[in-house]
Amino acid sequence: MSSTSDAREFPRQYVAAEADFGQWEVAEPYFKELAERPITTLAELEKWLIDTSEVLACIGEEGTRREVELTRQTDDPERQQRHLHFIENIAPQLEPWLHKLNQHFVACSEKIELPPKRYEVLDRKIRTALELFRDENIPLNTEDERLIMGYQQITGVMSCEYDGREQTLQQMAMYLEEPDRAVREQVWRLITGRYLQDQEPLDELYVKMVNLRHQIARNAGFDNYRDFMFKVRERFDYTPDDCLRFHDAIEAVVLPAVKQLHTQRCAKLGIEKLRPWDTEVDPDHLPPLRPFKTGDELSAGCSKIFHQVNPELGRIFDVLREKDCLDLDSRKGKAPGGYQTTYSELRMPFIFMNAAGTETDVRTLLHEGGHAFHTWACRHEPFIFYRSAPLEFCEVASMGMECLTTGFTNDFFGPDTDRATRRFFEKIVTIFPYIASIDAFQHYVYTHVDAGVEAWKDEWQKISARFMPDIDYTGLEREDRHSWQRKLHVYQVPFYYIEYAIAQLGALQVWTNAIKDYEGAVAQYRNGLALGGSRPLPELFEAAGCRFDFTEPTLRPLIEAVMQRVVG
Repeated sequence: MSSTSDAREFPRQYVAAEADFGQWEVAEPYFKELAERPITTLAELEKWLIDTSEVLACIGEEGTRREVELTRQTDDPERQQRHLHFIENIAPQLEPWLHKLNQHFVACSEKIELPPKRYEVLDRKIRTALELFRDENIPLNTEDERLIMGYQQITGVMSCEYDGREQTLQQMAMYLEEPDRAVREQVWRLITGRYLQDQEPLDELYVKMVNLRHQIARNAGFDNYRDFMFKVRERFDYTPDDCLRFHDAIEAVVLPAVKQLHTQRCAKLGIEKLRPWDTEVDPDHLPPLRPFKTGDELSAGCSKIFHQVNPELGRIFDVLREKDCLDLDSRKGKAPGGYQTTYSELRMPFIFMNAAGTETDVRTLLHEGGHAFHTWACRHEPFIFYRSAPLEFCEVASMGMECLTTGFTNDFFGPDTDRATRRFFEKIVTIFPYIASIDAFQHYVYTHVDAGVEAWKDEWQKISARFMPDIDYTGLEREDRHSWQRKLHVYQVPFYYIEYAIAQLGALQVWTNAIKDYEGAVAQYRNGLALGGSRPLPELFEAAGCRFDFTEPTLRPLIEAVMQRVVG
């Protein structure tokens, strides 16, 4: 994707067109001028914020491009070095200047009467960043990024020999849907065994991460990294205790529904107990859904779906396809997982995933498409600070899109569309306990740092037994004990997971709204997206036609509605 040609839509006004922000000596003078610029009026402050947004977009895109390049090919030494250069030589230089810019904003804003509705979220965001900043954490943050690179490098090259060829773990996962139980078991053992080969380096990496992150939190004046991250993630509208109560609500409301689904699954499969390789196969002994073969087929099919949801959304997705903003196919050396990121100067989304031809891949691209539409909806916002929203609402954008597209997947699934839709909603029910598990695990780890990795694994097994009691791990205790290592969020984005469950409740509200008035629900959904991060989290939910609440009274009727769709 050419930044020189595409950037004309948002041409640089403050930064020189030829300025290369991959060189700190080029970028630094802009930060210095902004930090020292006199500001006495609201108009001058707004101009300063627009210029600051441009500078942050330029340097942000430089870092994003290098990270994206690395995730596309983690075993390329040149890409490793380029990304490492940024996190070691540019990001550490950047942090003190961001702090100075924040200080300058607060000092100037206290002399100017700011329109509350426009500035309250930004003012809160900047004051929080000032509260959290510590010089001594700059090298520690750099080291954390190095460790995250280590996880990507370990997992990015994982593969197995199966069916006469080397396959990535994402490609291997397809076989977990095969009706032949012996095949599923063999493949499951191969996948988990491949992770267990790197059990010790993954343990060592995580111990380093946890200790480092604990020190970062202590430096900032917090007792533990959990409380620190709640502040970093700007969770102004709920607390750690609220999350623990949400875990309890999931246990009370969702686990009985999961039990019902698992009992039905066992009966259909003709087995007494559900083993970990029995959760993805169709319980009616039907062959796996293989809705496409190539990434191009996947993107073309999703384009048709997005056009049916809303013609404008379809046109936006087609722009992404034309501008090479998608990397969809799984291949060796590619980082695991999927994401949508933003090239902040171009104000263009980029979607990354590991498609292998499965039903889940279709949902993943629809999901990441929702994120991309969110990015697009905010691209004309002049302040970069408002071009992204809190994660809890970002995931409403993605999960809400998954729900809005359920009626338009016929081209992928044909006569199996209803079956695919029921599977989609079934997975919504079963994912809640897993999300609670990952969140509860991190609550424990970061408040029991000194307990050590073996105690953390002990706790994981207790959590697993609590939230996934129907899965029989007899004889597989070692695999269960290390299964958290396969969740990249634990390593790469700590305390970014409960958002999925919170947002799922918003997305289900979008879905129930759409049942009553589809066009109205889509309009409300897009209305919420267009606000970016300019309003507090509850107001974003409200704008999208949802209530920001994750207590049992909200959870229960939504789970009941989903179960009605799954089992009738």
